[in-house]
This record gives sequence, structure tokens and C-alpha cells, in this order.
Amino acid sequence: MSTISVHYWNLSAYNSGVLIGGWINLDECEDFDEFQAKVSKATLGAEEVVMGDYESDHGVSFSEYESFEKVWEVHEALCEISEGDRDAFTDYLAHIGGIEHLDEALRSWQDAFCGNFKSIEDYAWHYAEEIYPELANCPPGFRIQVDTISWEQDHWISSEGNVFRSI
Repeated sequence: MSTISVHYWNLSAYNSGVLIGGWINLDECEDFDEFQAKVSKATLGAEEVVMGDYESDHGVSFSEYESFEKVWEVHEALCEISEGDRDAFTDYLAHIGGIEHLDEALRSWQDAFCGNFKSIEDYAWHYAEEIYPELANCPPGFRIQVDTISWEQDHWISSEGNVFRSI
């Protein structure tokens, strides 16, 4: 499930002051054709429609004139990604420029994703302890300070704590 819902308006009716439209939950659509049929039904077969609103549990952003194909493509992509990784994927997608770069994000996000951490410094220590396990036995107070500025040149962290390597 992608948990994306979109609201479409009949543009001609909307411009005339009449509100004809409705919400479509993409998880309730079996395929793209059913999605288009539901939009058509909600907008009474309008030739031109506009996206009035959308909801996404994972922070995906759409423009009001986003194509049906692109909305469905984002839905399918999110459905293929494990539920636990969807927030990380959408953080990465937003970072590289949004849904216009969906194909690039799908190809590269897993190579860039390092995990979820409280800070870049926490990630740096995690990385160092993987390479040098003896660091885990270092007594508190003897740890050196991590140069986070250097780490931030090669990595970035989202507001959700997802750390990515620049690729």
C-alpha cells in the first residue's frame, strides 16, 4: 500500500463555480485503468481535471496538474518498497528533486541509504565501530570528537534521521 489519496476537480465546472470532484484512494485501485475510471466517475467524465489536494503518509509532493501516469507510477513505486523503507525513499526522492526524478531515485536510493540515526556523528561512530570493532570498548570520555563538517561533505541527514551518502 502506498497510502496516497488524491482529490480531482472537474476543471470546467470548477471555473464556472460548480464543485464536481472527489477523492480517490490509489490503494483501492487494482490497476491504472481503474484509477482513471474512478477519476472520470468522480469528475463526471470531464475532459480537463485538476488535482485539488492529495494526502500521502510518506511526504510525496505533487503539482496540481500532475499526470495520471506519474501519480500512478509513484503509487506503484511506493508499493514495491518495503513499508519500513518508504519514508527513507521519499526523503531521498525529495532531496534529489522530487517525483520528476523518480527513475533516478529508484535506481540509486538503496546505494545511498546508510540507515536511521540521531545525527551524522552517531552515524560516523556506527561506521567506525563496524570497521574497528575495538572502538566499541573505548571507555566514555576517551572518545575523540568526530569532525562532522567533513562527514557532512559526503553525507546528509533528513529531518527524520535518515542518513544518505552522496553519490
